[in-house]
Amino acid sequence: MYNNVEIYAGDRAAEIIRSKGLKEDDIKVMVGASGGPKFLVLSGLDRAIFSAWFKKRKDPLFYIGSSIGSWRGAAFAAKNPIASLKKLTESYMKQFYTSKPSRKNITDESVRILNDYLKDDEIDYILNRSKIKLSAISAYCPGLSGYESNIALAVSFIPAVLANVFSRNLLLKIFTRTLFYEEKTPPPFIHNFMNTKRIVLTKDNLKEALLSSGSIPFAMEGVTNIPGATGTYRDGGLTDYHINIDFGINDGIVLFPHFSRKVIPGWLDKHLPWRMPDKNLFSNTILIAPSDDFIKKLPYGKIPDRTDFKTFYGRDNERLEYWHEVINRSSVVGDEFMEAVDSGKIKNIIKSF
Repeated sequence: MYNNVEIYAGDRAAEIIRSKGLKEDDIKVMVGASGGPKFLVLSGLDRAIFSAWFKKRKDPLFYIGSSIGSWRGAAFAAKNPIASLKKLTESYMKQFYTSKPSRKNITDESVRILNDYLKDDEIDYILNRSKIKLSAISAYCPGLSGYESNIALAVSFIPAVLANVFSRNLLLKIFTRTLFYEEKTPPPFIHNFMNTKRIVLTKDNLKEALLSSGSIPFAMEGVTNIPGATGTYRDGGLTDYHINIDFGINDGIVLFPHFSRKVIPGWLDKHLPWRMPDKNLFSNTILIAPSDDFIKKLPYGKIPDRTDFKTFYGRDNERLEYWHEVINRSSVVGDEFMEAVDSGKIKNIIKSF
């Protein structure tokens, strides 16, 4: 019956769900991974979740995201999450580039998207009234990694790549994971970040924080002079691609809508097949993803990704047609997930990480 969605649960999450099902009040933290256009396949799942849940929530729901995951989080924390997510999606899809766009071109497009879906009144609501407490991860890039020269940036990545092969902890000594967070209610996962790299979100830096969280190395300009933060910041996926951290909760659920059942800890781990996530950190996590069966039946047999801009260069109408089709079909993923929750059948279909 559930051919389009897969649901994975850590040991503690599975215990909770099997004892009483999945209740929205049990969800304490929500996670949004990096992945660029891949987020489009989650449209149906995001809509289903925010159409059914969290409207009358009294307790805070802590959200943590990197790159496009943080942008989705800002939409979720808005007064009308469904409308805000729709605006983000529509604006994101309208990116059009030359065959070789400059870093400034792509950065300017990102600024356009942020300005499209995050107006001043939304920023005020996110920071002061939303029950969804937004946090965004960026990577602080010191020394040569803070320069825009291709040579300087490439040279800075050599020790990072080598260090990461041996240990993610070594990588984190080169690129420092940084948390932009809502100060009034500090999140339970704040301990994963150095005191000097915990930056309070304000109306003056929220957009810059989100821009830095999605500032892809080599493709976009790094973000400097962020109010409250010194130095250069780039894509949070550098340190936390799919976010494998201690979420800091003992009771309750971490909800992770993800475009894949595979969790890749850091951006530089994509080509390291032996680099696996620490499953102990996912004890309280439930991960929901489109099934392999669903993905195989999509146009081109895959979900959208950044290579589509190159593949469909000069044929943007075809790219948009493909992306729209993925969004339309994704509704079934959200429908199956909510049906499994409402019927209680989720107890029987959850899988182990």
